Amino acid sequence: MPSDQAASATERMKVRRLGPQDWEISRQVRLTALAEAPYAFMSTLAREQGFDEQVWRQRLGSPGAATFLAWVDGAPAGTATGKIDDPGDNFTLPGSWQLVGMWVEPGARGSGVADRLVEAVSEHACAHSASCLTLWATEINARAIAFYQRIGFVPTGARQLVREDEPDHWEVQMIRHFG
Repeated sequence: MPSDQAASATERMKVRRLGPQDWEISRQVRLTALAEAPYAFMSTLAREQGFDEQVWRQRLGSPGAATFLAWVDGAPAGTATGKIDDPGDNFTLPGSWQLVGMWVEPGARGSGVADRLVEAVSEHACAHSASCLTLWATEINARAIAFYQRIGFVPTGARQLVREDEPDHWEVQMIRHFG
């Protein structure tokens, strides 16, 4: 996208944190993301289609997580969630929050939506004393990996299967330190 169009999209963009009352739009965007880019997520469309309203509300009301949604011209354009890294996870790094569920609508890619979403998650994590932000990116998603590297993420060297039902589908852990 030419820079003048990107700047224009950035000016027309709004990003805000979702709460439990926003469960329907969160569900709609998440299911769209799972359908459009199934290779990018540990979950599946079939699994999450079965979630009821309570599950969606709980996801948005968790004290250790924050989901952000970007709109461009009033239409949902992307989403990202930050959550406290699970201390029971073998790959958890001290003081880290994790960026999960990152997705940008194909027509909005390259417009600054992803940058704004990562910034919203980063600001939230910093406000909750995080020293770094980690994420997992699928190895086949070269565009996502290049984006994350452009904004300061580096590979940690850790690697894991995306899902056990896809033994040839791996993801790499990346980290960005704050400060």
